[in-house]
Amino acid sequence: MKARAATAFVFVMLLWGMGLTGASGAGLTELAPWLVRFTGGLKGVYTPVEGRPLAWSLAWSPSDGTVRKGEVAVTGADLALRVVLDFDAADNRLSWRVVEGRVDLAAWLPELATRPELAEMLKGMTVTGALVITGEGTVKDDVVTGELSATWAEGKLSNAEQGWSLEGVSIRAGGDMAELEKGRVPVEVEVRTISTGRFGARNFSAKGRLTEEDNVEVQSVRIEIAGGEVMAEPFTVSLESQKVGVILVMSRVGLQDLIVFVPTTLSEARGRINGKLRLDWNPVDGVQIGVGELSLDKSEPTLLRLVSTPGFLTEQVPARFVLAPWLGPLKGLFSPKNPSYPTLQEIELGKLGLRVDALEVRLNPDGDEKGRSASVHIRARPEREGSAVREVTFQVNVAGPLAEVLRMGMQQNLSIQTH
Repeated sequence: MKARAATAFVFVMLLWGMGLTGASGAGLTELAPWLVRFTGGLKGVYTPVEGRPLAWSLAWSPSDGTVRKGEVAVTGADLALRVVLDFDAADNRLSWRVVEGRVDLAAWLPELATRPELAEMLKGMTVTGALVITGEGTVKDDVVTGELSATWAEGKLSNAEQGWSLEGVSIRAGGDMAELEKGRVPVEVEVRTISTGRFGARNFSAKGRLTEEDNVEVQSVRIEIAGGEVMAEPFTVSLESQKVGVILVMSRVGLQDLIVFVPTTLSEARGRINGKLRLDWNPVDGVQIGVGELSLDKSEPTLLRLVSTPGFLTEQVPARFVLAPWLGPLKGLFSPKNPSYPTLQEIELGKLGLRVDALEVRLNPDGDEKGRSASVHIRARPEREGSAVREVTFQVNVAGPLAEVLRMGMQQNLSIQTH
């Protein structure tokens, strides 16, 4: 029993230091009575991943009836954890302090990626920086006080295969020992810059806590993207299933950085949007778009310019008006040109932009009452004043996978007003 208690204590400390409180199933208040009865030392080896053995040891000075001193240590390649202990017999108080705690993440990540439960998530990732473990506290009469935390500061995480990187990463897990003893671990995350093949973002921050049910309860998320702000409503992540479902609230997000998502439709976009959108993610299906609504932010003008798509607009209108078809060969004399046709042609070829007065996007992957998984309504006018076309209004409806939204579906109802 003594060996079991000593081993459990060592790895409770290590797991706490790594932000995995509760994983061992044994708390400090349960282990402290066994721990203080030792005289001499115990040691052993634990191998969390193949090729990475960790040597652990527990040593206590002989009892003199007053204060006993001890040390718990876990050491291995690129990892060191050392905790000094003091037991005051008269006061029945165990004091502890982390004097050394460091894990080289760059060295350990490839080894952790060999574990089956982590292999898919960590595949292709590289990391820089170290996890630093700090803390001190006391245990007396089953009451735990003090603090314990694990911090990763100014690190970098990237995946070249997937084309993304996070720089200026800071993560702090841990805090008040009374909360940790209950299996609740506060976590704070900050990322200075996020780079992907499609877009960039900055100043990401999130706060939440790990629970003993292997969930992460996320209380707040904020990120700056495309000159605007995106926040998330509180949500829970299951570490066991690795599934995430989150509702994003967007405020003044710039369109200019979002056209990468519709490269076959827009060549230029200026302006800002507001809205709410649900996103789901899992390792098998990746990101999935859920129910959402987007609309224009009226604080600044909005301009859209189409990718050159001959016929997109002009196929809906005649180049000439035939006023007297019964004249046969002479009907050309009574077929004036449609004054709006050249303007529409410029718009569809991307030569003339549109000043947008209204933009509404509705997403519903399960389909609305009309069976539409998405609908886009745009009301706009040519950016050049004096055009024969006063207003262009079209509705894009998509029935089927939401991926079709990025190709705009082109099942549109077009309305044109001319002077």
